[in-house]
Amino acid sequence: MRNYEILPKSLILENENKILSRRELEILILVALGFENNQIAMLFKVTLSTVKKQLEAIYQKLKAQNRANAVFIACLHGLISQKDYETVLKAQDVIKFMKSCKKFLLKRYY
Repeated sequence: MRNYEILPKSLILENENKILSRRELEILILVALGFENNQIAMLFKVTLSTVKKQLEAIYQKLKAQNRANAVFIACLHGLISQKDYETVLKAQDVIKFMKSCKKFLLKRYY
């Protein structure tokens, strides 16, 4: 896996290092925001199969059946917080990516 981060390492996500890794938490937050697998792959500069493998790991850790179920379980157990959403949304790479995608308008999230 390439070591490409959308968040600076100095930024700490509230629930980092609990059940999910930092990357898994970032991916799950992007999924919760409506990003598709191919968009996540483009954002992290990894292959689509890498994203799919990471999502499978998330599902397994959370005992989820699909992406919606994984987001629900993560929210239910407090693995994703509002602050984490805001942190990811404010990441410069995410902002640039969303601006470049016609489907993602910044006003949709603010």
